[in-house]
Amino acid sequence: MTERPSASKPDWKPNALALLALVLALANMLQAYLNRGLQAEVLDGQAQLAKAQTLANVDNSLIQLLAKSAAENDDKALRDLLARNGVTFKANAAAQKAPEPTAEEK
Repeated sequence: MTERPSASKPDWKPNALALLALVLALANMLQAYLNRGLQAEVLDGQAQLAKAQTLANVDNSLIQLLAKSAAENDDKALRDLLARNGVTFKANAAAQKAPEPTAEEK
């Protein structure tokens, strides 16, 4: 008697690996899509921080100019305005008064 060939079962391993590769590819695409949204949020936040830093620099420059003007012109109203807003400074007496001419210059 001859043996009958056994019914061959299909090998499931290649199919499982192909399915796993497909699932991983789809997961990768989804992750890339989600990352784009996060990158847009980060860029927006960075732009806001840069704008805030620029405004802070302008604010500091303005305060320094106002304080300098108040000190040079002995402007009490401007000093009071700065003090009400938490800005205190000391006028440099040497810078406030012009140097007096010496005997050699007279």
